[in-house]
Amino acid sequence: MVTIKQLEHTKSLTKSATPEQLKCSFLCFQGVKTLNYCLGNQSFFDNTSFVEPSGVPEDLSLLDALLLAQWEERMWRGCFRYDVTASEIKVISGGKKFLAQLNEKWIMDPFILNSIDQNEELLFCVTRSEKANSELIPSAAVPNDSILVIINVRLIANPIEYGHVFVVPCGSNRLYPDARSFEMIVRIAFEINNYSFRLFYDCSSPGASHVYFQKSAISGNLLAWECGGYFLFGSKYEFDQVTEEAIHKRLSAVSLNDEGFQVVKQLCCSIASKLAV
Repeated sequence: MVTIKQLEHTKSLTKSATPEQLKCSFLCFQGVKTLNYCLGNQSFFDNTSFVEPSGVPEDLSLLDALLLAQWEERMWRGCFRYDVTASEIKVISGGKKFLAQLNEKWIMDPFILNSIDQNEELLFCVTRSEKANSELIPSAAVPNDSILVIINVRLIANPIEYGHVFVVPCGSNRLYPDARSFEMIVRIAFEINNYSFRLFYDCSSPGASHVYFQKSAISGNLLAWECGGYFLFGSKYEFDQVTEEAIHKRLSAVSLNDEGFQVVKQLCCSIASKLAV
């Protein structure tokens, strides 16, 4: 799973935010050197070399292998509070095949970008390149208007699953993701080229300091990964007793009716047309 969040400062940002607040998210990384994955300028819509992923480990793309290798390296260094790969997972009985995970150590915590440990939590950044093909630069400064790939361990390390990261647009002159950053996020998903990669957008997590994308995210009263059919339970009893009927009831409580869905669909299409790059 993956998530995107927008930076605030210490309180919710408003339209009256100062230039200093706007620059805060970038300045805390200014001069920091890390791995830079540079996206080529060739249009991925015209990329004839793209092949659908087969699910075979040998077929990992460069970006997918980089993300998982950096995540695993932090896991072996003990950066996380617990080993999420040891969590019990089951398929909930029923036709929908919802997944349930028993995780008694997970705690919902806000994402605070300005407090992260740059050495441990910043895995790498993604930026643009003038070259046709994408490439990996082993060590370079974090550029403005890049995308940061981060694990959130400074406060409470809470991975939801293997490879759970935050994907954070980082710039010095904007409060919210723009067409450029959204296009880069799509490019990241395209170049990872893995069916297991799920990207969620979050802008409502209480106490968060930034708008971000996660390989897991929080969305109002419904956790974002629950939208993908993946449910976390903090007690063995709840985990054992969960039914598909109970999951349907939880989902329906926050679902739109047909009329409301069409309104949201039209709104999304209208916004997407304005974000064309």
